[in-house]
Amino acid sequence: MKEEITKLENKMEKVVRKYRNIPYKHNGRSLTGLDCLGLIIGIYDEFGITIPDGDGEPVPEDWYKEDAERYLRGLQKIGQPVEFDKLQVLDLVYFKLLDDIVTHSGVMINDHQFIHILQDKNVEIGTLNRKFWRRKIAGGRRLIKIS
Repeated sequence: MKEEITKLENKMEKVVRKYRNIPYKHNGRSLTGLDCLGLIIGIYDEFGITIPDGDGEPVPEDWYKEDAERYLRGLQKIGQPVEFDKLQVLDLVYFKLLDDIVTHSGVMINDHQFIHILQDKNVEIGTLNRKFWRRKIAGGRRLIKIS
């Protein structure tokens, strides 16, 4: 298991280099601009994992005002829940950045760092060691089984 995790972490390092510093673009799905859903779709695609691109409805920039649970419902349809202290490479993490609404997600690079993008920023690496992210994390999902 440890060997498989190390291989995935090594591949993830290469993927992170590819995506790092890509600018934010609402509904972006290319290397010229991404939003957080576009980023996780792209990263999982690098590992041969396909996740749905939304729910089929248009996504306005203020989608959370109309349906605050929309993003969370979509995330909970993929993978299996994982406890915070068990997070590992390729786990999906999601956060409540706006009041009590899940509006943000990222993909774990290892057991404490994740790749993500914030509105009007570039793709970057965050760490769950930071108090800010520990306070905001709302859940994790495991999309692959590592034997």
